[in-house]
Amino acid sequence: MATTKKRKVDAERRSFQEKWTNDYFFVEVQGKPVCLVCGDMLAVMEQASLERHYSSKHAKLSELGGQMRLDKINALQRSLELQQAAFTKPGCDRDNVIQTSYVVSELIAKKLRPHVEGEFVKECMVAAAELLAPDKVKLFQSVSLSRRTVSDRITDLAQDIEMTLKNSAGDFQFFSLACDETTDITNTSQLAIFVRGITAEFDTREELLSLEAMHGTTRGEDLFERLVLSMKKFELTFEKLSGLITDGAPAMVDSQKGLISLVKKELNRLSLDPSNLIICHCIIHQESLCAQSLRLNSVMSTVVSCINFVKSRGLNSRQFKELLNDLHSEYGDLVYNCEVRWLSHRNMLLRFYELRDEVRQFMEMKGKPVRELIDSKWLCDLAFMVDITNYLSELNVKLQGPNQLLSTLLSKVISFEAKLRLWKVQLERNNTMHFPTLEGQKPSTTLEYASECAKLIEAFNERFKDVKSKQMELDIFATPFNVEPADVPDNLRHEIFQLQSNDELKARYNNVPLLEFYKRYISNNEFPTLRRHALKYASLFGTTYCCEQFFSKLTITKSRLRSRLIYTNLEKQLRVATSSIPANITRLTQEKQFQPSH
Repeated sequence: MATTKKRKVDAERRSFQEKWTNDYFFVEVQGKPVCLVCGDMLAVMEQASLERHYSSKHAKLSELGGQMRLDKINALQRSLELQQAAFTKPGCDRDNVIQTSYVVSELIAKKLRPHVEGEFVKECMVAAAELLAPDKVKLFQSVSLSRRTVSDRITDLAQDIEMTLKNSAGDFQFFSLACDETTDITNTSQLAIFVRGITAEFDTREELLSLEAMHGTTRGEDLFERLVLSMKKFELTFEKLSGLITDGAPAMVDSQKGLISLVKKELNRLSLDPSNLIICHCIIHQESLCAQSLRLNSVMSTVVSCINFVKSRGLNSRQFKELLNDLHSEYGDLVYNCEVRWLSHRNMLLRFYELRDEVRQFMEMKGKPVRELIDSKWLCDLAFMVDITNYLSELNVKLQGPNQLLSTLLSKVISFEAKLRLWKVQLERNNTMHFPTLEGQKPSTTLEYASECAKLIEAFNERFKDVKSKQMELDIFATPFNVEPADVPDNLRHEIFQLQSNDELKARYNNVPLLEFYKRYISNNEFPTLRRHALKYASLFGTTYCCEQFFSKLTITKSRLRSRLIYTNLEKQLRVATSSIPANITRLTQEKQFQPSH
């Protein structure tokens, strides 16, 4: 005997009909019919069930008709909506309170403030709420911003950023690393490792890979060990490593046991060609070293001596400021010199030159006359130093900044070298057109200054010879339409011919940014080798600017007043402060259990 299958009304997926609201005072809530009068929820979306409930429990409502019936339905619907809101609003408030805690903690981390300041921020929020939204004061008071909570929130944010970076790292076609080292307020060596990766779609990302506290030795072996651990943490492989840039310290560049030599040995061990790894010494650091080739030492020693005499003694400093005020000087004081900050040389020399007469007068008042300040030859030397340091400082500023391509940085250096050659020729002819400060001193001869330019040219050639050895590869990447096909490596020659013969692509190249050009118009099917070449050279760091900027924030974060900040909290706060990856606060809020503040 055949068995009949029991019918399931839920499986029929019956839909609610709007006319049932007017006929039976029912509405649909989460797929179920709900009575507006008594709030009962029926199990089945069936007209007969709704009619039976209405007839048996609310038959008196049949007397209502027309507009009165509609008004009654609308009133009951509003009442139901208020009841629903009463249940859902506390959940929304809880989420908003937690999200507020995350947002404020993120701001504290980005502004490099102590975690304990979360409590002060909360006091400000509550005080503002008492004036602007008195009915919301309890909600603001429930936001948890204690020191421990802020610390935990920043840890959550940092871990979320790390997870995002790790997922992104899996898409990198190439990546390069920038390594630099500093010492914090507690004399602990801190190794910063940054990664610059590029995806197949030419999307680049520069992020902190790791901050490593070196409590013991800082030899090349120690740096290499930390580097390998950081790469493993984010699942980065040596096969995709395109370049390594350092600050040129012995532990980094030693030919036998330096970090670079150990990385090359590891590439050999993995049967990879070490010559494919692009090694670079920070271009900004190199430019600063070139500037030190200037040999006008008498100028710097005299200037620094005068400034120290004025500013290192409180009475002298006050009296000098008073003198400037009496003379209605444009400036209020001199500027200190800092040997490790080349940009301070320009400001220091320029300010001293502008106040040279006031300085001479003050030194004579103190019984310490400086004969160089009345020596026309020395003043010409000072004027030349003002002009040349100004040009060098402008170049230094141009080389700074994140996400700069190595090809762009090198082109700026080469352009400056061309200017140096022009200035050398002009100074040999006593032409001071490009040295306005020197021109104001009307020097009898400028041959000495031409030789100073020659020294700079020699220094630039020597310092940048390593990166210039990759000039052709960088030109193929940055200016593919200008290279001579005969000079291009064999594996790229055919594609360069094909590219240069395409007028439409040339027009596109001139109208869009370089990486956008490769992304949109150099397809992997038509130019596979050229596209891969571009990916490699677009992934390279040119400077350790990201590390230096990071160290500035590290110094602010781990200051004398926060010297006990432990390593893990330091890294987490700096990761949040420096990362361009936004943390997923919405997801973190949903995962966090609500704990109101008391």
